[in-house]
Amino acid sequence: MNPFNTNILKKVRRRTIIKFGSPIVELQERQKIMEVLDSGIFVHGSKTTEFEDQFSGSFGYKNSVSVASCTAGLHLAHHCLSRSYLEKKTIDVPEVLCPAMTHVATSHAIELCGLRPVFVDCELETGNSSCEQFEEKISNKTIGIAPMHFNGVPCEINEISALAKEKNLYLVEDCAISLGSTKNSQPVGTFGDCGVFSFHPVKQMTTGEGGMIVTDNDVFANKLQYTRAFGVDRNFNERKIPGQYEVPFLGFNYRMAEIPAAMGISQLQKVKKFQASRKNNYIALENNLKHLEKIKIMGCSDIIGRTFYTLIILLKDSRLNRDLIIKKMLDEGVQTSIYYPSPVPRFLFYQKKYEYDSKDFPNATSISDRSIALPIGPHLGLTEMKTIS
Repeated sequence: MNPFNTNILKKVRRRTIIKFGSPIVELQERQKIMEVLDSGIFVHGSKTTEFEDQFSGSFGYKNSVSVASCTAGLHLAHHCLSRSYLEKKTIDVPEVLCPAMTHVATSHAIELCGLRPVFVDCELETGNSSCEQFEEKISNKTIGIAPMHFNGVPCEINEISALAKEKNLYLVEDCAISLGSTKNSQPVGTFGDCGVFSFHPVKQMTTGEGGMIVTDNDVFANKLQYTRAFGVDRNFNERKIPGQYEVPFLGFNYRMAEIPAAMGISQLQKVKKFQASRKNNYIALENNLKHLEKIKIMGCSDIIGRTFYTLIILLKDSRLNRDLIIKKMLDEGVQTSIYYPSPVPRFLFYQKKYEYDSKDFPNATSISDRSIALPIGPHLGLTEMKTIS
């Protein structure tokens, strides 16, 4: 199916929709969930700890701290790191640099901590912000950097990490759509103070909803564990007298519950298979589309260390109506998405508050307005890739 061919105007609706995302939940996940239901222990149980340990082992992390969502994890990380930073230095309106081309959760997490997100444009080729782009925006109010690894492609994280250390800034990696990605064989999420992953239903693996913070810092991991659970000084299993605890600092209710953790344990056993399927689908679709002159494929399959979340095409001709193409594809039975529908500073909340000019972010604007994300998930196979193309 070529969406740039006038034949697409045929009003033929497929009986089977090729979904953009469809979580693969099988008997194994159901059995794990039933174990939780039968135990009657829905929080503070063994499944959460088991999931964290297995996640660390599967991807090479020292500490993994599960949370209710990736957004919760990002907020928790910025909360803890910014408070520690500002204990040593007083800044009127502290700023954290983040990409303009990202999910709004990346900047919301900064905003919710009372910090000011300062947006940075991205590279048109990958959607990632470069080290040079971040460096240009550093000021005497900057306290942190929050880069994102866009669509499974690791950003210039070595250089960004070195920059953060040179300028004495904290570093939170948004790894929401880059599970399993590496840079120089080192897993993303380990270059800064921490990295945060998403287990939303369409991600590389799912817990229904949930997230994970990873860090090499044992002290910081301990801080995260207690701050995610109200800031109490003893977790449920450490209390000698039931119901008795102290609260030495401010915290949240950002814990992951036992049912999503149980799902995560099962999903981890399949994640390599999921990733291999995504890669095969990506390469097949890439080969089917790369001859089309009116589109450009963002990133490519041979980028070292990348993983595969979706295949994003960029319309070269601005006269092409992106939204009409998406509608025509849906008419033909193919769901698509957009990553992301707007540069974050162009969203109404940030426009009103900071009066940002989206003209400062030409590449992010181009990606938002001219890109289409095509499905490559493990619920699909080569037959569907052929249909899409």
